[in-house]
Amino acid sequence: FQSVSGTAAPFFLIAGVWFVVFGISLVFTCICCCCCRREPYGYSRTCYAISLVLLILFTIAAIAGCAVLYTGQGKFIGITSDTLDYVVSQADVTAESLKNVSGYLAAAKSIGVDSIFLPPDMRGKLDGLVAKANSSGNTLSSRTQDNRKKIKDGLNSV
Repeated sequence: FQSVSGTAAPFFLIAGVWFVVFGISLVFTCICCCCCRREPYGYSRTCYAISLVLLILFTIAAIAGCAVLYTGQGKFIGITSDTLDYVVSQADVTAESLKNVSGYLAAAKSIGVDSIFLPPDMRGKLDGLVAKANSSGNTLSSRTQDNRKKIKDGLNSV
């Protein structure tokens, strides 16, 4: 919050000064118009017509720009969501592979050839590897889901 407010503070200050100056100018203009009567004058009809045409053209351009921005934003969110889903699915596949490796390592402990089994110190090392692989898979899955939720919330707020 402090970073955002620190970044926006100069612009809020400029906006505040702008409104104060605009208000003082408006008051001054009103006082001049009310107190100092002058002969009224007007612009030609051509000036009014050109102003109206330009106003309409700029309004149409602004509407078209908003439409382009809206559709572009929709495409951006769609592509970003698809990319996010792909990354999450790849992370899920990787986590599942890690869990499968831990299962294979656990099964390797009990394998014996001609009634000769792995020594206890190797079994202990395999147990450690199984625990690390399971832990890595679970951590990857949970962090992937947490990050997915955070990214989706960010996209939804955009």
